[in-house]
Amino acid sequence: MASGHIDTATVREIWHYPVKSMAGIRLEACDLTADGFVGDRGWAVRDEKRKCIADARSLPALLDVEARYTRPATPGEPSPPVELRLPGMRTVTSEDGDVHEALTEYLGLDVTLWPRLPEDRREHYQRVYPEDVVGYLTDLFGVTDPVDLPDISQLPPELAEFQTIPGSYFDAYPVHLVTTGTLDALAAALDHPVDTRRLRPNLVVDGPAEADEDWTGRELRLGDAVIRIETPCPRCVMISHPRQGLPTDRTLLRTVHRDFAHNVGYYATVVRPGPLTATAPAGTPSN
Repeated sequence: MASGHIDTATVREIWHYPVKSMAGIRLEACDLTADGFVGDRGWAVRDEKRKCIADARSLPALLDVEARYTRPATPGEPSPPVELRLPGMRTVTSEDGDVHEALTEYLGLDVTLWPRLPEDRREHYQRVYPEDVVGYLTDLFGVTDPVDLPDISQLPPELAEFQTIPGSYFDAYPVHLVTTGTLDALAAALDHPVDTRRLRPNLVVDGPAEADEDWTGRELRLGDAVIRIETPCPRCVMISHPRQGLPTDRTLLRTVHRDFAHNVGYYATVVRPGPLTATAPAGTPSN
């Protein structure tokens, strides 16, 4: 990719996640708006003990909850209600009067379920730090020595104050993608393929491994839409957690730290919205 040039990439897979940290849905097509993919991270679970937005880094059981909208999400409109299939329990919806109690029972922690709130509701998105911040970070990224922590200075500065970007439930930016080249490089390093569900991207696109060609700062045309690659995505313990029939895989995170400089995939912003269609049908197996 030449600097300043808008290159074109083929979209292989499209994913969205109705509830932050819950199981994703692989889509045939989806509209990409300035605010990310329609319906992506429309809801989140809040830890009422810590008084902050929760995620699967500390509550890995969230990854096994299947979440689907009860009606299609619409750009610019509030998030529709969601249906949650709680493993070993029952199915509840966000409209049920006991949805918070059902989630609390499933997770074993006092939690509530929330749609996105306006950006000015800053207290809802506030980050809550534990007393041992260094210990928290080393546990989060699966390293024993603080000197081995990834560089997170490239992430939005708001994340020092907020759990997610206010007005959204995005960890950093509205789009997250991985390239086929990086998936191939991971498979070669591990000697087995990596299931896309481990990495939780919005997009899998044709492209080189990040070690061979860094796309940071470039613009990429995907059909009629254009995105800007903002920064590599540093990986934490979440990719190692079991989910949807996949076992715990600590080797994956160790390999990412050792051989991939902590990063797999990119975060991106939307330059020009547009509809996207995946070339690999949603019914085909992931990597």
